[in-house]
Amino acid sequence: MWRKISTLGFLAIISFGSLQTLAQVNREQKVDVGGYGVFTSQSGSGEPVVVFEAGLGEDTSTWDKVLPKVAQFSHTLAYDRAGLGKSDSSPNPKSVEQMVKELHSVLNAAHVSPPYILVGHSLGGAVVQLFAHVYPDEVAGLVLVDPEDGRLLDRLKARLSKEEWEAREKTLAQMMAGASPAQKAEIESTKSSGKALAAALPIPDVPVVLLTGTLKDPSFPGNPMEQDLKRELQEEFLKSVLHGDHVLVPNSRHYIQEDSPQLVIDAIQKVVNESRKK
Repeated sequence: MWRKISTLGFLAIISFGSLQTLAQVNREQKVDVGGYGVFTSQSGSGEPVVVFEAGLGEDTSTWDKVLPKVAQFSHTLAYDRAGLGKSDSSPNPKSVEQMVKELHSVLNAAHVSPPYILVGHSLGGAVVQLFAHVYPDEVAGLVLVDPEDGRLLDRLKARLSKEEWEAREKTLAQMMAGASPAQKAEIESTKSSGKALAAALPIPDVPVVLLTGTLKDPSFPGNPMEQDLKRELQEEFLKSVLHGDHVLVPNSRHYIQEDSPQLVIDAIQKVVNESRKK
């Protein structure tokens, strides 16, 4: 009798473990968003859905150290913006506003229901902030991972000497020499993203966690000052948020999801938990 009960219990454990594993398996597909296909990857289960928005020129792989852990406690969706990763190119111009429209179309085409927890890194941070402003009823929380703001470039250029600014531009041009057309278009889009973000307030009254990389790289032209101005802008944004937390990350400069992934996971868990209380 004991062996029979034990066997049944063992099978139950195996079945439960299999269900957990199945829930975390990536469910990949391309969805049509108006004449072109966008690659999406979903995993996990539970509400609210956690939507990942990558940084400039990046694809879903930028979240490899974070997303599998998040899929253990909620449904996740990541995707490649048009022209990046496994997604088709789009006939539409690259702008933060267009990226917001594309994200909304992707979520609808993937049949993922709101409200969402939006997680955005760098340029993706700007996209999810604007999304929250345009679609406030569809957002349950935000996690901003060193978000980009085009106003930073104006402030930095005003503070650097002509020689420092030119050295920075030259270094960036060398770094992006092999960029794809879509990546180059996204670089251009950052120049107007500041104006879009300035008009994107207020955002809805939802939990917000903003993570800031604080490492400085004196070898990169203008970087120490760039880091200070970035933090200044992010703190200004948080003053407009009713329920916001600021996490300063000492061991990362910009790619916090790679340098300190557990802090990003913890931030997402916090926002998910707070949204579930409502």
